Amino acid sequence: MPVYCYSCKDCGFKFEIRHSMSFEDQKCTECGSLNVFKVPSISNSKHHTATPRPGKIVDQYIYDVKKEIKKEKKDLKSKEL
Repeated sequence: MPVYCYSCKDCGFKFEIRHSMSFEDQKCTECGSLNVFKVPSISNSKHHTATPRPGKIVDQYIYDVKKEIKKEKKDLKSKEL
């Protein structure tokens, strides 16, 4: 069952609850009021901009380190000759 976020208009309490998609009469878990509204969720939206995935950050770090090592090797070779 999906998790839904609600906010009570009477007491201002915000809560999450699991129920079926067809469930209509949600009560506030704090005060019992039926004057609640479902808070829209944008977490599954295609337009939501998220931080880069950890793998991409690691790939960039590896790329940068390899570049530095290549430069160091080149500098060491020039000092040897």
